[in-house]
Amino acid sequence: MDGVVMGRSGEVSVMRELWEDSAAARWAGLALEDLLRFSARRAAKNRDTRIAAAIDYLRTHPGELTSVSPLAKSLGLSSSQFQRIFTREVGVPFRRYRAWNRMRVAISEIVNGSNFTTAAHTAGFSDQAHFTNDFRRTFGAPPSVSLLALRKPPSQ
Repeated sequence: MDGVVMGRSGEVSVMRELWEDSAAARWAGLALEDLLRFSARRAAKNRDTRIAAAIDYLRTHPGELTSVSPLAKSLGLSSSQFQRIFTREVGVPFRRYRAWNRMRVAISEIVNGSNFTTAAHTAGFSDQAHFTNDFRRTFGAPPSVSLLALRKPPSQ
């Protein structure tokens, strides 16, 4: 309409619901997690097994600041080979993926009720300030503003 592409299949109503529904972050998060699980299974079918092993390692050891050299060596690759293959397979460089993985772990911990310090340490940040600075640099706001509203209520 008037040079603007408008949704034809209800896209606008979904966006409006996301904006207006106070519980939208939770249900949208669940939908995105489901989509990510589906796409990860699909992508893993064609992924280089060495890179899949590296990703699995990062997911199961989020608190470790894993460096390229020992990880590449454990997979039978040089550091440069590993970084080149990792970037090709995953779409982002290893260090950026590792940083996002750590951020994801910390956010998940906070949403599930951990305090910011515990979440930062679980994800491998040296302290809460390190996590807060990285979060602010990544998202443009402090984590307290963004995450406290998403925190799940304590179990009764």
